Amino acid sequence: MGQNKINRRYFLGTAAGAALAGAATLGQPRKGVAANDKILMGLIGSGGRGRGVMRSMMRDSAVEFIAVCDVSEERRNQGVKDAGGKAKAFVDHRELLAMKEINAVLIASPTHWHAPHLFDALNAGKDVYLEKPMSYSIEQGAEMVKAVRKTDRIVQIGMQRRSSPMVREAKQLMEDGILGKVNLVRAQWFWHLQPLDKNAKFRGEFDWERFLGPAPKRPVEPIRALQWRYFWDYEGGIVTDQGTHLMDVVQWLTGKGTPLSAAMQGGSYQLGYETPDTFCAALEYSDFTASWMCTYTNCYENNWRIVFQGSEGTMIVDDDGYRIHAEPWREEKNQKPFKEVRGGIPTEPHVENFLDCVRTRKQPNAPVEVGHTAVSGPHLCNQAFRHRTVAKLDKDCTKVTL
Repeated sequence: MGQNKINRRYFLGTAAGAALAGAATLGQPRKGVAANDKILMGLIGSGGRGRGVMRSMMRDSAVEFIAVCDVSEERRNQGVKDAGGKAKAFVDHRELLAMKEINAVLIASPTHWHAPHLFDALNAGKDVYLEKPMSYSIEQGAEMVKAVRKTDRIVQIGMQRRSSPMVREAKQLMEDGILGKVNLVRAQWFWHLQPLDKNAKFRGEFDWERFLGPAPKRPVEPIRALQWRYFWDYEGGIVTDQGTHLMDVVQWLTGKGTPLSAAMQGGSYQLGYETPDTFCAALEYSDFTASWMCTYTNCYENNWRIVFQGSEGTMIVDDDGYRIHAEPWREEKNQKPFKEVRGGIPTEPHVENFLDCVRTRKQPNAPVEVGHTAVSGPHLCNQAFRHRTVAKLDKDCTKVTL
């Protein structure tokens, strides 16, 4: 993806890049926010996900959103309303970051803006909750990790499974060896969505040039901004959008690090995406293989699921919780799991973890290193798909070889 070069030009051409590209330090180490003090926040990207996470954060009575930024007039107004009606509204995120009273920002902008917004927030001295997927490319993700680690800022990536009590319990059982040796993992995500409306229109004013930002320049085409996840210029489609969640759980629970290589086949068959609406990927790890299947054109076994198949048992993890079946599996004896825990993937524990870290300066459950390695496998799959080859990843998770 050539956009890494575009984002690097933006990065090095801003005040944030000038400060972070060198060995600069950003002032004195920040003290934690006292338990009874207000945490004043700003929202950059007030679409549906951004506003939803903002509302979750505002359940903490100490949190107040005092500024909202978006290129869409409609979404800006919605963000201000959800923030309580008194927040300042901005089109330019740098004006929001210039507000010295802001302690932290929630960044929920399109993925091609994640790196520039993060760099500028760090330079402004803000803590950051950054929505997933963290980066637009593997190379860009490595730059983001380096930039954060040159500061003392708290940065949490919005991968809420890292804070789910159910998933954390499943991880402990895996570490205890309940499944024996795992050689096969199967991940899936099945939804049924409607085709893109290519005739969609903006409601209210919309700053098209600012939306494009570091992406290639194009004539105004509203559907690209309204459904940006499914266009290569702005994100990696379903593969990175959902894959960052699933591959992170795969890598976290197995403890095997990032993949060695990946291959992927699929296509945009029904929904009008540039990126695939249906695909099947295979990822090679050091001692197991993972498959990652998805379609947005059929919802049989609706939603997501990960199956870990080991020599001593099988674990299924999904929105209902986790279930473990003994091995060898026999239908007449093993219809019911021998261990089952109900649970889900709420956003609130992850938000609470971030706010606690803003106060204490401890590292969060999903720091930038986790965000980077989580999306590296999905990025690798997209590279394999677009080049019709097997894509390989170096051991430092910084470079792809085709």
